[in-house]
Amino acid sequence: MTYAALFPDSTAACVAVAAFGIGPDAEAQHAGEAQAEMEALLARHAGSPWYSAARPVMDSWTERLLAATDAAEMEAMMATVLPFYLAEPDKPEVAARLAELGRVMKADLAAGKAWEGGLYQSVDLRPLLGNITSPALIVAGELDFICGPAQAQPIARAITGAQLVMLPGCGHIPSIEAPQQYRHAVTEFLRS
Repeated sequence: MTYAALFPDSTAACVAVAAFGIGPDAEAQHAGEAQAEMEALLARHAGSPWYSAARPVMDSWTERLLAATDAAEMEAMMATVLPFYLAEPDKPEVAARLAELGRVMKADLAAGKAWEGGLYQSVDLRPLLGNITSPALIVAGELDFICGPAQAQPIARAITGAQLVMLPGCGHIPSIEAPQQYRHAVTEFLRS
């Protein structure tokens, strides 16, 4: 989205999947809708067997990541909280895809520290998004605790003519939880 906004003449189409564009500091001015959505979507997993180990890691994510000295620490943290990123992480087919993702996922500690060290808190892409002139598709899972409706809807509203696709029963990773619907949304958009 940033590239499409900064270089509109070089962008033929913009597809933003699970897009994050409004940090908590910027969002707080708008009643904290994203923060409330995040808390509700995290809490919906409270009955899951992995929740009691994952929730403390999620709640102390920034502090723990900033204190980490090795990428393996970040990878272990991510492996613990990864189920939060999906609406139904315990479904067998989703759990299998999630396990595969966990095996191949590598962490970039420097990038993680930059993001958690102040970048994500204050980001607000909305002032730039009006510069996007290409067709734009915003895809989000309705149960995405980070980039769900409270992120996707204002992003889509800020881009003239943007198409918003909310995937029902889907979390942050549509390619794992809703691969057919995700593929259909993107291919239909690109065909048009």
